[in-house]
Amino acid sequence: MVKTRSDALFHLVLLALAGWFLQEAWNLPANAAGGSLSPAFFPRAISSAIAILLLISMVRGLIAGTLLASDASDDAATTPGWVPVVGWCGVALLLVLYATLLEPLGYVISTALFLFLCVAMVSVLSRQTGERIAIGRVLMLALFSAVVSVAIFLIFSVGFEIVLPTIGVMGV
Repeated sequence: MVKTRSDALFHLVLLALAGWFLQEAWNLPANAAGGSLSPAFFPRAISSAIAILLLISMVRGLIAGTLLASDASDDAATTPGWVPVVGWCGVALLLVLYATLLEPLGYVISTALFLFLCVAMVSVLSRQTGERIAIGRVLMLALFSAVVSVAIFLIFSVGFEIVLPTIGVMGV
């Protein structure tokens, strides 16, 4: 994957946003309920992780010499202009669908469905012409979506004792 100047600019914008989120997380109040974790723990952890991963990605791109390469590439010429628009609109629609289905379907089913549809849409939009979609990959994506949603559910419901919307056993 070739990284360009626009990727470097995107990294910098994301890094600035992560820094802003981290600064805002430091302004969150201390824990008033007497629990072990403060309300600022997750925002601080997530924004710190994002900033660290972005810095690592930027350094790797600079070391490889590809991060500041010119934007002229054959891939940009063959990708139609409507693909990013459809991708962004599709993700926005999936987020609305996810928020709508979270209560009726429960966390596990709605999250697995969201992950599956999001990754499938991005995969279909980014595939090369003539490239076929293998049934094995679809099954692996379904398994991945199910495992990730169950794992996240267990981490938050059992580990952190956070109540998530469920239907029956484990939101299934």
